[in-house]
Amino acid sequence: MKKVLLLCAAAMLSLGTISAQGWAWGPKVGATFATVNGIPDAKVLPGVSAGLFFESVACNWFVIESDLLFSMQGFKIDNSEGDASVRLNYISMPVLGKYYVIDGLNLQMGASFDYLIHTGAKIDGKKVDADGAFNRFNIQFLAGLAYDFDFGMVLEGRYRYGLTNLAPEVSDVYSGMLQISVGWRF
Repeated sequence: MKKVLLLCAAAMLSLGTISAQGWAWGPKVGATFATVNGIPDAKVLPGVSAGLFFESVACNWFVIESDLLFSMQGFKIDNSEGDASVRLNYISMPVLGKYYVIDGLNLQMGASFDYLIHTGAKIDGKKVDADGAFNRFNIQFLAGLAYDFDFGMVLEGRYRYGLTNLAPEVSDVYSGMLQISVGWRF
């Protein structure tokens, strides 16, 4: 846990030292389509994400960005034995590099450091207690494609794949999520 917090602090400090050409920031909202890898019958559970992004221009073709987001993730299972859904709400801090290919079109790659703030679970429509069933910290690799418009709007799509095991009692279960967002740069 201390290593993750230290890594987050180092990432934020590095953003402050790169600001040769200035900062930009703005709000961001979007849709999430999350599931888990490692559970055979797991299906996508839609959700939302919202928060702020901050970016620093390193040069005219590369930008460092960090987001602070509320992110709804989880999964659902529908099979012959019944149905279940698990909602995992996180505070997420993606830190990534944006490589500009042409004009505002950019490729994104980085990592997201997520802290679990709430767990909700239902089995066959009945709420069950799932506190403690999932790890508090989740680290995800992310890759994406975005377009930054000259007038301030940002459209992006990212795929995030978990690098840490999602549950302490179950091995080889990792998160996976497609995130589509729109933001406005100031």
